[in-house]
Amino acid sequence: MTAWFEGAGGIRLSADLFGPNDGNPLILVGGMGQTRHSWQRVATRLAEHGRRTITVDVRGHGESDRASDYSYPRQAEDIAAIVRDIGRPVILCGNSLGGKICLAAAGSFPEVVAGLVLIDSVPRSSPAGIAQIVQTTVATDGFASPDEAAAHLAASRGGVPTPCVGEKLRRNMRQSEDGRWHWHWDASYRDPIHNIGLGAGSELLERYAGNVKCPVLLAWCELSEVVTQDGVDALHAVLPQIEVEVIAGARHMIVGDENDLVAEALEGFLERHRI
Repeated sequence: MTAWFEGAGGIRLSADLFGPNDGNPLILVGGMGQTRHSWQRVATRLAEHGRRTITVDVRGHGESDRASDYSYPRQAEDIAAIVRDIGRPVILCGNSLGGKICLAAAGSFPEVVAGLVLIDSVPRSSPAGIAQIVQTTVATDGFASPDEAAAHLAASRGGVPTPCVGEKLRRNMRQSEDGRWHWHWDASYRDPIHNIGLGAGSELLERYAGNVKCPVLLAWCELSEVVTQDGVDALHAVLPQIEVEVIAGARHMIVGDENDLVAEALEGFLERHRI
């Protein structure tokens, strides 16, 4: 079921709701360029086990409103507004940029977060890895079809697209009047004014991490392009309760690639902490 939440400053945030309303709530937040649909298999699996699972398009993504402010503080306020609407503390889970937004929310509003799961997401990411990931979403004039976009993504990873993946990408894209297909997110995210990049953005996230009190899991993709041992060590220094689980054979954008591996790591964490 699709629902709408009101974020900071009245912005409209689109979400899909899974599972029973009285189940323990969990919010899933995607990475740069991903929409809420990337989480569908994870959300469905958790809902089958009685979880109230909410997949969210963050501001500037999917069907949510575009905005002039994509900073971590503003997006943390968005998450807190959703939790207040839900009416009880939640588990936050985010991949890549989504993990950083969840970390900012958990550090800014620790009272609303019962647990935090970072899917291949640390404040001090590899600059080369980030550049590689960003490059996969760059196509200034768009694509002729979702299949062409799928081929572009696969080539950036040194492979070929799997069958039907173009059709799966369709929900992450929009078609302009000229018939070209574009990623369904606001490219102005790349503007340095938002301070969500490396450097100042990383320092801010580490300050947030020092305020996080709940259990935390870092699901570290074995073949990650952006998370390194140095980045993990730096986060552990400011977030001593963090647990680290390596997901064998996985790359950074695991949520779009291998939902079942994400679900397994998440379920194990929730069971260990009974949250």
